[in-house]
Amino acid sequence: MRIGINGRFLVAKRTGVQRAAYNLIKTLFEIDRENEYILFTGEEQAKEWNYPNVKLVTSRLKVGENLRNHLWEQFVLPRLARKHEVDILHSPANMAPLFYRGASIVHIHDLCFVVNPQWYSYLFHTAYNVAIPRLAKRASRVITNSNNSRNDLLQFYQVDASKVRLIYWAVDQTFGSEPVADRRIEEEGDYILYVGSLEPRKNIATLIEAYEQLRTDNPDLKTKLILIGGESPLFAAVRLQIKQFHNDVVFKGFVSDDELKQYYRNALVVAYPSLYEGFGLPPLEAMASGAPVVTSNTSSLPEVVGDAALMVSPYDCAQLAGTLARVIRDRRLREEMRRRGFEQVKKFNWYRVARNVLAVYYEVYCETGQGRGDACMPFEKWQQMIKREERYIKQSSELPIERPRLRSQGPIMNPPVLHPRGTAQL
Repeated sequence: MRIGINGRFLVAKRTGVQRAAYNLIKTLFEIDRENEYILFTGEEQAKEWNYPNVKLVTSRLKVGENLRNHLWEQFVLPRLARKHEVDILHSPANMAPLFYRGASIVHIHDLCFVVNPQWYSYLFHTAYNVAIPRLAKRASRVITNSNNSRNDLLQFYQVDASKVRLIYWAVDQTFGSEPVADRRIEEEGDYILYVGSLEPRKNIATLIEAYEQLRTDNPDLKTKLILIGGESPLFAAVRLQIKQFHNDVVFKGFVSDDELKQYYRNALVVAYPSLYEGFGLPPLEAMASGAPVVTSNTSSLPEVVGDAALMVSPYDCAQLAGTLARVIRDRRLREEMRRRGFEQVKKFNWYRVARNVLAVYYEVYCETGQGRGDACMPFEKWQQMIKREERYIKQSSELPIERPRLRSQGPIMNPPVLHPRGTAQL
């Protein structure tokens, strides 16, 4: 097969969707040396993709030039795909060429802009409401990353269920490695960490309100709240009111990958009270880093965290504050959550994701009449990739992360009991 990859996402700021798409294609290139890949992307991204069966086709795409990059995706990319005679064009980051006529696969991560359009700018949710249903119906296959997102696709867009494939995302394995030490982060003291964009659906106003209630109800706790992430013109404005503890609510903006890893590792607890997620990578990144997680019991998040996190209603400020206090005060609970987190993360690795995406390639290829007639990956190849995934899981189990320090801000409480599905019991 000759597979074309829409690499527009490589010239975008690397947030959750872009990070996931990057890890997917990187793993595909590593495990599949039999098929040919054509990566269509920007000139500055060419150095990194030195694989024997990967050909780079570069254009003058630049980070931050969203309109220009979008026009390239819609009008130039289809022409390049035809010129290089790709069998399948794969777009792994939500958007794809609307008028491409060949076999195609598109990832649609969520329909948040349909479920709650008020969270986005008018231009963004209007454009996506026009483009995404057309892409979903035109594509040979649609891949989505949670049952929650799959159900939304079927409900709101009436996409043919037979061509929707559920493939969970995974966590970057580097979150399980030792980050480069940064003394400034080590000197931050004790903190609750939030990682994600500053947009309405992330529920940051409630998180800040819960933090203020936590500090008011527990005057002996001096734990900070650190928020990592930035705003985007694509989203509606976030209105935040910090009534007190101004000096202890710290906005870090975007940070480097190494800094992010260390912030995760040093956090007492990671809070992610999002109202809606197509998948939600930060809870998994936190677990891979050895941090306990408190998150929402809504949308796809229960699928992602299983019984390894404490889940609360994102609308209940008092419950969120009480659950954060419980985790901060209970060292044994944190250790149990850390152990369960490592186990949960093993279910989400990029070898498994790439293997399942490759199976979709074969399915589409055979459907077009170009394959051998069996609409599935060769069994020997499937077995090879399963063995590779098993080796990866075994290696990750043998090298558990050591936490930089074991802290407790109060007496050790009774041995923890995590409620089934991780729901917090206060």
